Amino acid sequence: MDSSSDRANRASWQQFSLMTVLIMFGIGIMTNLVTITLIAFAGPSITLPITVVIVLVNLLTAAGTIDGIGDWETIISDYDKDEEKTHFAQRISKTPTIFFKSLMALIFGGLALSQLYVIYMV
Repeated sequence: MDSSSDRANRASWQQFSLMTVLIMFGIGIMTNLVTITLIAFAGPSITLPITVVIVLVNLLTAAGTIDGIGDWETIISDYDKDEEKTHFAQRISKTPTIFFKSLMALIFGGLALSQLYVIYMV
């Protein structure tokens, strides 16, 4: 696991896992903006369909981003001894992945709960 081709593979997987997290986060935020707009302007006729969209999109986005961050942790654990000495590896090893996983769950869980609150309680 310490050849230059292995290092190149790990670097490409790091980029891929980061892009998947960013793409899922972007899709989740955009979908939430659309659902908030629909809640504000569409009226009560779409309550059930919008509820399904809110729950599924936020659940899948939270799960996907958390999984992508977990992939990042796995790639980091595959570093060899020479790679662990690089500045990049030292910086990445200090990344608080548990914090970011919690943040993703909080963001998308909070978005879902707040939208459902507005639909059914207000």
